[in-house]
Amino acid sequence: MMVVELLVGAGLVMAGAAAARVLLRRRELLEDEAEGDEEAEGSADGDGEKANAASKSKKTKKKERRRSPLDRGPRGLRVGDVLLYADTELWLAGLIQLDEEGFVLRVFPSPGGTRAEWVAQLDEPAKDLATLEACDEVPGGAVPEALPIGGRHLTLERRGHADVFTDGEHLPRTTDRARYTLLSDAGGRILIVVDFDKAPRLALVGDRVGAHMIDLLPGGDLED
Repeated sequence: MMVVELLVGAGLVMAGAAAARVLLRRRELLEDEAEGDEEAEGSADGDGEKANAASKSKKTKKKERRRSPLDRGPRGLRVGDVLLYADTELWLAGLIQLDEEGFVLRVFPSPGGTRAEWVAQLDEPAKDLATLEACDEVPGGAVPEALPIGGRHLTLERRGHADVFTDGEHLPRTTDRARYTLLSDAGGRILIVVDFDKAPRLALVGDRVGAHMIDLLPGGDLED
């Protein structure tokens, strides 16, 4: 009888130990799952932080791109330059620059100039220049591919959408984006139309002049 009781007792002890091992294993599994969840959350948080950092980096780079085009590439013309053209001096008081995956053009107001109200730089090295004045002959709406301006027939040279960068003073109201259209003829007449997204249209007409016809007065370093 005693032997039977001992066997029964041993069986109960073994069963209790097995149950304890099962409970312990379940606890370990639960702890592992909890750690896995925490790691996943941490990873998700890390991914979120990385995404936020990447977004901030993109925004910063975008801001840098919005500031930097005025300082990239060849010198060209700059705000504050004074140009000697024919018998008059043209002071470049401000600038509006258009960039469309690269340089498009710059236009500079020249208050007080007797031969031009504006000066345009049509290429980065400032070899292709134009003297301009305001034009009121452009009809409203989309600019057509050909227009009679001042008795001359101008046809489309190029058009597109661009980012807008400004500096200086004596500028009209502008916005960060604009549509631009350039019409010209074989004689060097040129029309520049800039339609800002939420600002009045800027329309300028004039004539191309070679860089050799314009001198940058001392203080600048425009290449010959």
